[in-house]
This record gives sequence, structure tokens and C-alpha cells, in this order.
Amino acid sequence: MSEPEILAEARALIERGERVLAVERLMAALPTLSAGFRRRGHTLAGLAFYFEGRYADALGMFQAAAEGSDVPEDWFNIAMAQLKVGDLKGARQNWQRVFELSHAHQDPPQTSSFFEKKAMFARGLLAAGGADELGLDLVERQLMGFYTTYHITETQFWAMRGVPAFEEVLELTREYYRALGRSAPDWEALCDRIASEVDEPGREFCNQLRGSF
Repeated sequence: MSEPEILAEARALIERGERVLAVERLMAALPTLSAGFRRRGHTLAGLAFYFEGRYADALGMFQAAAEGSDVPEDWFNIAMAQLKVGDLKGARQNWQRVFELSHAHQDPPQTSSFFEKKAMFARGLLAAGGADELGLDLVERQLMGFYTTYHITETQFWAMRGVPAFEEVLELTREYYRALGRSAPDWEALCDRIASEVDEPGREFCNQLRGSF
């Protein structure tokens, strides 16, 4: 079955910044859509609200889209909206659901990779004042492990694999060290360890950030 025109129209409106109009048209069309397309409509409405800064409304739409869903991105949308409304406990719980579903379904429909989601969730936790060991683990161990294991930090190499840029992850790790009260010597030791395990461009960036705590 081909996708209803309203969904393509809504995407175009959202991209042009006409988000309120996109929501109005989606809400009018939702009752006429089949269940699968209705879920997509709720997701688009949620994105429109999210980009408008109406996070509680976005959360409601994302929750409607995720009802009965085993698609990790549906639950990721909920977790990110929960961070915005201050429900850190709920966000962490739904992140765990994203984690489990991503491992259970290796090729789910998605607009960002599981690795990109790790960075986005860690950054969202930090911005929401919820920096914790979970967020630090996502960047310091789970993501940093790509670069130290393969000794490659070239951005394009990792972008092709859906992995965030080395520089982004290292800077985000520094922000977590600051937020969690780690010391400058702790940070310098981490930079030294990472520098010993990556390529020359990576070592240069580590040295650049080493003294910027």
C-alpha cells in the first residue's frame, strides 16, 4: 500500500518550519489512516511539536506512536521527550528499552543509528541536568571503544558506519567528567590513555583537549 500523501506533505511542512500547520493537517487526517500509517502520523506530529519546543505535546504523540511497537526509535523519541519535560527516571527506563530492542532487532527502521542515539541520549541527559554514570559509560566506554579498538579516528570512516565523530565523543566525555566532578588529573590520564591507542590525528586532538579541563 502506498503511503498517504498527507505524510509526505507533513514532512515537507516540517522541513520548511511550518510545524503548526503540519500538526493541524495531520490531526485532521489521522482518523482516516490505517493503523500503520496512523503511527507514522503520530510520530511526525511528535517531531513537529518537539522542534517547536512543545515537549509535553511531543511526548503524547510519541507515546501514541509507540503503543504496541517494538521499533527502538519509537521508544527513543519518548525518552528524548521525557528528558525535555524533566522525567529523567522515565527517560532512563525507556533508554533501556531502546537498548534491548536494538539488540533484539538488528535492522529496525531508523533515522539515526544506535550509536548516534547513544551520543544523543548522553547529551540529552547532560543538558537535562541528569549526568550520571550511565551517560558517561555510553561515551567513555561504549563509543570511545570504537576508536581505541580500531585505532582510527577519521570522521568519514566512522560516519559511513553510523558512529559519531571522535571529536564529538571526546568533547562530550570531557563535559561528563566536569559534570560528575572528576579531577583535571583524571581527565589528563584519560586523554593520555586514549592518545596511546588511536592514530596521529586522534592523538593531536587528545593533546589539544588534555589541558582544557
